[in-house]
Parts: sequence; C-alpha cells; structure tokens
Amino acid sequence: MVPDQVLCRAPSDPQISEHKFSSFVDQEKALPKFDQIYRQLTPGCFEGFVKSVDYGTLTLTHEAMNQGLEQQVSVNDGTVAIGFVMGAGHMYDLFKNEVFNGQVAVLPGGHEHVSYVAEKTEFVIASIAREEVPDDMLTGRTLPSEVAKPVGAWIRGLIGMAGSASEAKGLTTMLPELVMDRLSLLFGYPEARVLRNNHHDVVVLKRILEACEELPAEEMTVSRLSKHLNMSRTDLRTACQTTTGFRLDEMLTSRRLSDVYRILREGEFGQVNVTQAALDHGFTHFGRFSAAYRQMFGERPSETLRA
Repeated sequence: MVPDQVLCRAPSDPQISEHKFSSFVDQEKALPKFDQIYRQLTPGCFEGFVKSVDYGTLTLTHEAMNQGLEQQVSVNDGTVAIGFVMGAGHMYDLFKNEVFNGQVAVLPGGHEHVSYVAEKTEFVIASIAREEVPDDMLTGRTLPSEVAKPVGAWIRGLIGMAGSASEAKGLTTMLPELVMDRLSLLFGYPEARVLRNNHHDVVVLKRILEACEELPAEEMTVSRLSKHLNMSRTDLRTACQTTTGFRLDEMLTSRRLSDVYRILREGEFGQVNVTQAALDHGFTHFGRFSAAYRQMFGERPSETLRA
C-alpha cells in the first residue's frame, strides 16, 4: 500500500476556469500544465468543454469533446498527470511504445504521448507537482476500469461542484487532501493488463508518425508512405487500423485538413490565402477540398479564416 500523502492545505479560493469550445485549436490550449497539438479525425462541427480547478500543487481538469482526435501531448516538467478516460478511447504512448486501453494511466512530465480518442470521450485529469507524488505512482501503470472509473467519476463530480452554490463549506480547503487520499488507495490495487496488440503493428505506427513529421505535407499519402518506409500499403493500413482504430487513408487526410484548419484559424484575414494553404497540404482540386473541409469542420474555409 502506498504511504499517505499530505499536500499543503489549499487556499480557500482556488483558480477556477470553465470554457466551451467550437474549435479543437482553441481547446488544445486550455489544459493547464500541458502542451498539446490536436487534430480532428472525424467529420462534424467540433464541440468541446474544459473546466479546471487549480490549487497550485494540484490541478483538477475535466475535458470533453464530441469528435475523434489525435492528441500529441506533453505534460510539463515537474508535473505528473493522472488521467482517467471516462468515455471511449485509447492511447498510443510513444514514450513506452505501448497502447493503453485502461481507464486511468500515469503520465510523467517531460515525455511525449500520442492519443487517439474516439468521439464523445471525456477525460478527468489530476495534475500534481512531482514532489507531492509517491514513487509508486510514477511507473506509468494502468489500473483496472472497475477500480479506477468510480474514482474518476468522483473527481469529476468534485470539479463540477467547484465554484457552485452547492459546494459544501470547507470542501475547497480539504479537497486536495481528499483527492490525494483517494488516489493513494487506487495504487494499492494490482496493475491492469496493458494492451500491446501486435508489437509489429505498434512499431509500424511509430514509423508512420515519424514519417508524417519528415515528409512534406503535400506528400502525405499511403503510397508515398509505402515508398518512404519500404513497406506495403496493406501492412501500413493494417497497423494503423489495429492500433488506433482509424483507417490510415482517412487519418492522413484528416491530419492534413486539420493542419489547414489551424493555419486558417490562427491566421489573419487578408494575410492567409486559402487556396495556397490547401495546395501546400496536397489538396490540388479546390472544389473537392472545400467539400471535404466543410464535411469535416461544419464550415467553409473562408468562414474559419474570418472567425
């Protein structure tokens, strides 16, 4: 059993932020103590939500999204994130080269993690200062869903209550200690079995992601990947589908569309050219690009640029 942890008593008024988002580019910036890049992988207007309660050494965050995403995530140095997956979804971890389907995993700061999450996924995250975390929590382990999910739901309820009229008197001051006590009990349970799928497929996915960073955006096709990696298209498609749950052809197109969306969303009207951004990312037929863009994000490229 992990020894009890006692955090310094929290201030009576934590920092509370709560926002709804219509853009994954905006939502990726909203999680405290994380650096993230999101790409939308399923079509439709994005709707997301982030609420955080920051006590200094402990930050509790509830995040929800309606679309499937690729998330490149790095927890800040000096922080350990304990993340509960409350909906469908799984995570491919570049740092450990494994696939996690457990309901909670520990993510130490300073390492990159890549997640592929399904539609209507929610996360509950406890971001804790490293010096406050027992060594037994730092193994990157995954815990059984039947043990972890009730704890995630309990923390989500605390986040929802924070700042409301129904918040119990004294709860704000005691909440960090209550959360840490509950987490320490969690890690007294045996570790869950980690899903590794086919080790070959996991390695291939890692090579695909590395190639996506190496190749020009306009060359992001299955055929180009096949030549670049000297692997068959079938092997590449199988590895992606098995490991992430997404088809490779659709994932590559969604990544390129998301990168165009980011340029338009963050660009200034009159200084960014929609056609050039599309061409730079391999979309040579503007009509088909516009239709695919609108299907993916629920708006025309020009509307994103003016937002």
